[in-house]
Amino acid sequence: MKKSVLATLLFAFAATAVVAQAPAQKAGTTQSAPKTLEQRADEITAGMVKNLRLSPKQAAQLKDVNRSSMKFAEEARLKHRDNPPKLAQQMDIISQTRLSQIKDILTEQQFAQYQSRREEKMGVPREARSNPSQGQGQQYDNNY
Repeated sequence: MKKSVLATLLFAFAATAVVAQAPAQKAGTTQSAPKTLEQRADEITAGMVKNLRLSPKQAAQLKDVNRSSMKFAEEARLKHRDNPPKLAQQMDIISQTRLSQIKDILTEQQFAQYQSRREEKMGVPREARSNPSQGQGQQYDNNY
């Protein structure tokens, strides 16, 4: 009797462990592989192209900026994962560099739209938003 109870408990435990390890899938969908840095950067670029009506030249330049910024951010995350203050410092530098490069690529009107949308996504209250023509603004730029 003890053996059958023990066997039942072990089976129940094993079944629970298998179900817990199975990937969570929504009904009717399949789970895809995680996106690469390039894919994520390309999606950001596509959103910018659509929302800012960029020329093909601007789109190509922004794709390069977005890809390199994401690559540097990932390298910083790996290198400084045990040193949050250093990671924050590196991410700030990467963000400011990216913002400067984007400002050089976009027209003044496009940059104003970009800055406004970026701050909106970051939850910056309207009264605290920057004046894009002065180049001020929030330093973290992960959402656009």
